[in-house]
Amino acid sequence: MSREEEKEFVERLKAGDEKAFREFVLQYQNRVFSYLFRMLGNPEEAEEVAQEVFIAAFRFIHGFRGEGSLYTWLLRIASNMYKNRIRYYVRRKRSREFSIDDSYERADYRPIGERPDSPEALVAGRQAEVALHKAIAMLSDDFKEVLVLRDIDLLTYIDIQELTGLAEGTIKSRLHRARSQLARIMQDMLEGGQLS
Repeated sequence: MSREEEKEFVERLKAGDEKAFREFVLQYQNRVFSYLFRMLGNPEEAEEVAQEVFIAAFRFIHGFRGEGSLYTWLLRIASNMYKNRIRYYVRRKRSREFSIDDSYERADYRPIGERPDSPEALVAGRQAEVALHKAIAMLSDDFKEVLVLRDIDLLTYIDIQELTGLAEGTIKSRLHRARSQLARIMQDMLEGGQLS
């Protein structure tokens, strides 16, 4: 969507156009869910928060000034809601429980990349993906967020700056440290036989 098309689309949203809102949800729901799932680690919780994100976006669309893209504005809402959810759990002294395997029970779940041809390759690919999700979940929230935004959601450094408020140097530093930690965790899992 071009900048001009997005501006017109936002005007439709601000006017309360229900069809535009449905288009908005359809266009961004999978990306928002994916981000939240990687940050929260629980598909049901990610789905619940994603619904809250779109409700908040609809309520606060008049606050969108167009300084960045609509998607980064939406991700900022998702990020704030995710952080609020984590604060809630910390206050309640609950531990976050999740099961990566639950993601495979979703009818619309697709592993990253193409599906392998053989059953053995499919199983190996799923095991690697599960291990990767577990490894990402083990990162600190600061590292996890920049890793997910840059390497999974493929946002630019400028978009990540806009979303997080962090300086580019801080983002790059956290991303480097996140990748290093992720590599160590994956290596430990491999050596410990957790990938097979």
